[in-house]
Amino acid sequence: MALPNTSHGVTKIAAMLTGKKKLWFIGIGGIHMATMALLAAKKGYVVSGSDRAAGEGTARLLAAGIPVYFGHDAARVIDADAVIYTLAISPDNPEYTAAQRLGIPVFSRADFLAFLMHGHPVRIGVAGSHGKSTVTAMLAEIFTMAGRAPSVFCGAPLRHAAPPTGEGREVIFEACEYEDSFLRFSPTLAVILNVGLDHVDYFPSLDAVRSSFARYASLVGGSGTVLCNAEDATALSCVQNSDARVCTFGVKTGDYHADALTFDQGCGRFVPVLPDGSHLGQIVLRVSGRHNVANALAALAAAHLCGVSGGAIQNGLCAFRGAGRRMEYRGMLRGARLFDDYAHHPAEIVATLAAARQMLGEGGRLFAVFQSHTYSRTATFFGEICDALRQADRVLVADIYAARESDTLGMSAAMIAAGVGDIASAPGDLSAIAATLSRELDAGDLCVVMGAGDIDRLFTEIFTKHFTL
Repeated sequence: MALPNTSHGVTKIAAMLTGKKKLWFIGIGGIHMATMALLAAKKGYVVSGSDRAAGEGTARLLAAGIPVYFGHDAARVIDADAVIYTLAISPDNPEYTAAQRLGIPVFSRADFLAFLMHGHPVRIGVAGSHGKSTVTAMLAEIFTMAGRAPSVFCGAPLRHAAPPTGEGREVIFEACEYEDSFLRFSPTLAVILNVGLDHVDYFPSLDAVRSSFARYASLVGGSGTVLCNAEDATALSCVQNSDARVCTFGVKTGDYHADALTFDQGCGRFVPVLPDGSHLGQIVLRVSGRHNVANALAALAAAHLCGVSGGAIQNGLCAFRGAGRRMEYRGMLRGARLFDDYAHHPAEIVATLAAARQMLGEGGRLFAVFQSHTYSRTATFFGEICDALRQADRVLVADIYAARESDTLGMSAAMIAAGVGDIASAPGDLSAIAATLSRELDAGDLCVVMGAGDIDRLFTEIFTKHFTL
């Protein structure tokens, strides 16, 4: 059972923190939490926190002089003025329960993020069932290229944009719908990429998801703008009653769309068409798949609506090489290319494997290593997951990543493999999967390792035992 979001709001949090400076972050190494901690320190707060283990986020914080402690200890929060937590922690986390017992104010990540970014006059929230991290990262590249120095809160590592500085007028943030987190925010530009059923441990139906996205679209008010996917009927239904200015994007239709679209080794090339019918210079993407053409048009439209020049938009998108764990190239094994991807929902699996198929050379085989994320999602989308994985020529299924759940639904890796059919197997742990790849891959093959859990640890297993650059 996940912890709920708090709903104090900007005004109340400001009052609760008047004259107080010491903030403790539980789960400080998470990508959003680490960026929040850095921005809070920049705003003058005394920041420290804890996490389960070292990682990329904790390394950034330690390099900035922010104390990080590993493991969780109730005694550490005693002197804190406030505690900020991620929904990823368990309700019995000793630091969280100690803060509650001691009467220390506690704020969920989304609630506190809304407070941190309220002073920025331009707040671009990127929402959608899929593609949020990629579009947020694209916008970071564009705005950085334009010299805007934005603050950026992205769910994936920014591999090529400059680190957020917090010095500019704009804040660009990923607005996640889980637990209705995105309803804590106050965007001036609300982007809706697509709307579909997901997070089934929270949303009981697509209607419930649609209702939350409609509420998100209303957050900008009459003075703001909503940017919506013209080619997603469910997304459009969420904005039909909005008081805001509504603009649309799409690959073929929308106020912003693509002309002269072609693909070169899976990567799109197109000429953007603006609402007045004029054109920007050709965009040559370095990320593959038709879905990334749609993502690029969303980022282009958002930047254009915020007054970024056409040249900066073109340069930013042409320079963008992807976000971390979004079809990220990781090296070679036995002459086969290895990629790391976050896909875990059927729609994402379909898009990722379609893009990989476009990248595959003649005669090569497409391998997929898949780790399903949560038992509830696996059970709800079982048939669709199996159908999606059949796009590959060979499928290896890892154990399901439980995240916040326990196994009460009888789902397993072996069941998924059986559902996919003869091309699939469930070899066992990561060592067994690495050994299977080292036996079966050949030169010219392409392997995508997919999942939102810890499946990327497979690359460490491969690197230490089988990996060649």
